[in-house]
Amino acid sequence: MVHMHDLAAGLHLAYEPDPEVCTRVPTRMFPAAPTGFAPWPTLLWSTGRTELPSHARHIGKWRGQGTPNA
Repeated sequence: MVHMHDLAAGLHLAYEPDPEVCTRVPTRMFPAAPTGFAPWPTLLWSTGRTELPSHARHIGKWRGQGTPNA
């Protein structure tokens, strides 16, 4: 989804995935991400693509948490 966002931005197209589709991604892959925000902006913040209110842009090396749930 975030790569599609990058592609759409390069083509000056609006893109926002279905909230139901991206609801689980920040919680699952980025457990340290801030809570209380919509899932799509949180995912974009987690991958360094945007800011969140009172959270500066997360710049640096990021890595998703991909281990299976117990």
